Amino acid sequence: MQRPGHGAALAALPCLVALAADAAVFAVTRRQLPDRLATHFRLDGTADGFTGRGAFLATSALLLAGFAAVMAVLVGRATTRSGWLLVTGYAVAGLTGSLLVSVQLVNHAAYGDASAVRLSPWHLALAVMVAAVCAGAGLLLARTLPSPDPDSPSAHHARLGLADGELAAWAQATGSWPLGALGLVLTAAALALFPFTGPAAAALLAGGLPSLCFARLYVTVGRQGLTVTPGRLPWPRIRLPLESMTEASHRHVDALGDFGGWGYRIRSGASGVILRSGPALVVRRAGGREFAVTVDDPATAAALLNTLIARREAH
Repeated sequence: MQRPGHGAALAALPCLVALAADAAVFAVTRRQLPDRLATHFRLDGTADGFTGRGAFLATSALLLAGFAAVMAVLVGRATTRSGWLLVTGYAVAGLTGSLLVSVQLVNHAAYGDASAVRLSPWHLALAVMVAAVCAGAGLLLARTLPSPDPDSPSAHHARLGLADGELAAWAQATGSWPLGALGLVLTAAALALFPFTGPAAAALLAGGLPSLCFARLYVTVGRQGLTVTPGRLPWPRIRLPLESMTEASHRHVDALGDFGGWGYRIRSGASGVILRSGPALVVRRAGGREFAVTVDDPATAAALLNTLIARREAH
């Protein structure tokens, strides 16, 4: 098992390297840089926005240092393997750092005339290549992250003591008032703005209605497997039949650290409906992927699922 700060340090590393590279290039080229650097570019690569040298360095430092802090917190708080976070963080750090260095180099090559600066497609292609290499490095380093402790109480795969032929079911409602409030605000704004903006209000409605639908969920476990439905609506529903499961467990999940946010989430090796940080029912599927849903009393649901899975396998 790695020490607790190992993952957080790895997550912050690429941002700090990018920050050091950006500062080093600035120190070498600053005397030849124009007083105001070209920092924003049109699609054809010509400059249409400019920033002072000091402001550029300060903004770059705050951007990379802030991203390093965010990644360190997310990985440090994760309760499951967070390799997907490392891969994403390394790719973003590589892309951002490469673009910041390229901006300085093209300004340096302009010999003091920032209006003549042009960021070519080759700089963008190089930044994407750097991001890909960094993502690969993050993938390799992710293997050094600790795995969840199989002996922890949350990982025990308990069963319910059902007699032969005895039937049982479990149901629980779960919700998120912030998600509901967001959906209500977006939907109300869309309806209010529709007479003035027309179809443009549909973008708000597209975010508001799903938020309202998923603000309250009903989770049921029974002979049909696991079913998650939004409120009282019959659709969209998520159903995992018993034959697709190998085992069920429960554990605490961190919405940001483990899944990168709230709602229906997909990450490497797992998906889930995450409405909050807290206890979650976790089902391992036949292919090895996990599905998680945050809900109260997941231990009972997991025990019932394990009993039903074992009963099905016995027959």
